[in-house]
Amino acid sequence: MLRTLGKLTIRNKGMRHYQTLQSLIKSSPYTENLKTDPKVPTPGQVTEKLSKIPRQLGENGGFFTYTYPTERKSYRFLSASKRALEDLNLDPINEPKSKYFQDIVSGKEVVKDDKIHPFAMAYAGFQFGNFAGQLGDGRVINLFQVNGKDNKEWELQLKGAGKTPYSRFADGNAVLRSSIREFIISEYLNSIGIPTTRALAITALPESKAQRSIVEICSIVCRMSPCWIRIGHFDYCRMIGDRDLLFQLCDYLNNKVLRNEYSKELNDFLENDENLKEFGELTNYDKLFLDIIIKNSKSVSYWHAYGFLNGVLNTDNTSVLGLAIDFGPFAIMDKFDPNYTSNSEDHELRYSFKNTPSAIWFNMIKLAESMAEILGAGPELINDENFKKYGYPNDEAIENAGKRVNKLIKIAGDIFEKIFIEDYLRLICNRLGIKPRENDNAEILTILFETLQITKLEYNKFFTILQEIKLRDDTNFDYDLAASKFLTDDLKLEGKEEEREKIIKELKSFLAVFKLRVEDEMLTDEERFNRCVNYNPKFIPKNWILQEVIDYTDDKLRNNASDEEISLYINKIMKMSENPFDKSKWGNELKELENKWISDVDDSKLMLQCSCSS
Repeated sequence: MLRTLGKLTIRNKGMRHYQTLQSLIKSSPYTENLKTDPKVPTPGQVTEKLSKIPRQLGENGGFFTYTYPTERKSYRFLSASKRALEDLNLDPINEPKSKYFQDIVSGKEVVKDDKIHPFAMAYAGFQFGNFAGQLGDGRVINLFQVNGKDNKEWELQLKGAGKTPYSRFADGNAVLRSSIREFIISEYLNSIGIPTTRALAITALPESKAQRSIVEICSIVCRMSPCWIRIGHFDYCRMIGDRDLLFQLCDYLNNKVLRNEYSKELNDFLENDENLKEFGELTNYDKLFLDIIIKNSKSVSYWHAYGFLNGVLNTDNTSVLGLAIDFGPFAIMDKFDPNYTSNSEDHELRYSFKNTPSAIWFNMIKLAESMAEILGAGPELINDENFKKYGYPNDEAIENAGKRVNKLIKIAGDIFEKIFIEDYLRLICNRLGIKPRENDNAEILTILFETLQITKLEYNKFFTILQEIKLRDDTNFDYDLAASKFLTDDLKLEGKEEEREKIIKELKSFLAVFKLRVEDEMLTDEERFNRCVNYNPKFIPKNWILQEVIDYTDDKLRNNASDEEISLYINKIMKMSENPFDKSKWGNELKELENKWISDVDDSKLMLQCSCSS
């Protein structure tokens, strides 16, 4: 299936030079630097039994197994993300039409040479708080790494590409429903500034079906990320008790992924944090640990600011880069409710909105436990060859290591909390158009969230309405008129007087406090609007909207409609999702549908939940 073709570069409209997926130089640093499954040490030893039949790797396992996508009877390319294409420096108009591109992103063809061969990653994980043992890429086939725009590295993989040794009891498939949801939310989160894995393209497999609650059409999403390593990779090292494997993983992350360049926040802490200074010299492994902590804390603050819930925050789907990853029963919270969980199977609310920070911190504790042996070593032992080979020399060294790890975890917890609180405050104030102050969390934000919880108004829409209200330019500010702008059509109906009056009262109280806050900062309405307009999206891909896209696409596929007709809804919602702040980029087609998707809807369509089934 190897395609040896010349490298091509195309020029779009005589201005920007684009490459093609075919011409991009491809590499596989993950397989070049990490230990392979000992039963499939080279691509030449790939067999169906070893690469497609689920099995346990055992104590001598490696980080991946060479495998290949399952061949399907038919493929129907549906859509590609314009933003993702541009980030790969590919022509967003012409590249998706090329046969090479469609064949690769669907798994119909793969690139294979002496250094590149498709593979599935091994990892373990804690699921709903309990250790689940060996997990891994049960339906994901990793392809290769390429350098895109600004020389940024991207690893491409196919989700739904068939069984691997890590499929366990599953069928290796992804269904159209979950694939459409992931394709859209990945690019939407990226567009509003949330760190996330990306979705390059989606392909339907019309003649391949999978049994979920019903029989569903299968599909494949070609995903891309700077790195696909999860906390579960560290769980895996701990599970098999392989110190050398742990060093290998950490060295790969430090040297090949981060290139020993850590987040600005970590460097700031290293320079200014008294607890870290008192702690003493840090190894690069300590810095890796703290950097993972910081990246995940920052991401949680973004999720909280926009009401995004992943739904399943197990260690095997928590990224070391703090990226939103592995989208299943996710949702964007329609109304502010701290107890809301988007996962219908999350009966204990473990992954609810209010528990999201603690869920991620639990995963960070598991990371510390998996890294404990090398975090405890410190600068005195970390480069000692005897330690690397045999571990700690005596009981005293073990005791000292335990004390060091516990102290580092305490510092990490303080950093996690500080980053989350400060970033969350900054992001919410950005959405309000004000500059953050130390007392805002206890004052204006407390009042804001009390108002949202009592009024049960749409969470994200509240900010877009607030940014339009003239608080200062109107010398005779009318609180009743301003409050009425937040009312949905349903609240304006007869019989809703009592509920309407209660909501108006709460809104007027908030507006009075917020108006004083804006006046104290001496902000004009124009200044406030300009500050927040690019933080408050005009479009949210809500679960009911995603379901409409799924139902439409599924129906057209089953009736063998034209490619253009099948992709109509997907392409429309992608225009809106990739440009959520700018209506002028949403296109001229399906305007009635567009207006429906941004209009008020009945409460029965809001705060929906999904199961883990995909």
